[in-house]
Amino acid sequence: MNPVLEVFTSFLKLGFTAFGGPAAHIGMFRDEFVRRRKWLTDEAFLDLLGATNLIPGPNSTEMAIRIGFLRAGWAGLIVSGAAFTLPAMLIVLVFSWLYVQYSSTPQVSWLLYGIKPVMIAIILQALWELGRKAIKNKLSLAIGIASIGLYFLGANEVLLLFAGGLIMMLIQNWNRLGRLPHAAPAWEK
Repeated sequence: MNPVLEVFTSFLKLGFTAFGGPAAHIGMFRDEFVRRRKWLTDEAFLDLLGATNLIPGPNSTEMAIRIGFLRAGWAGLIVSGAAFTLPAMLIVLVFSWLYVQYSSTPQVSWLLYGIKPVMIAIILQALWELGRKAIKNKLSLAIGIASIGLYFLGANEVLLLFAGGLIMMLIQNWNRLGRLPHAAPAWEK
């Protein structure tokens, strides 16, 4: 199949079915493009997720666009962005209109309550799967728990990403850094 057409059909399907916000979308992307289609490795996916979290904007849309670009170049970038966002926009438009028209109707209110547990389950599954791949040892688990705690205390997530990565790098390379020959500081020369 043509890569551009493959990107289009994949993201169109996800655009119509991916509800639950960016965390749910990212879990669905991992399932579709790492596990099923094997377009990316888990490591490449996590790298892409990390890079996406560093730039402002809608994370799942940015990931969709980047995956489309990696698979089919510039045409894939455009097609993946359009195929993923337009169906979601149309669905939200229809649901918004239905909500305004019928939200107080008892026959419809059960549907609105039924969607919430499904979205929570999708998000928890995505977090579980990504966490299992991202946490490789006790150190990464400790840094992850500390970062989550600091985030809920109001710390900036970008700062937490940089600090966590720096701490991980320094601790993992401490022994190797200690074996390097020590050069005299410039002011002692």
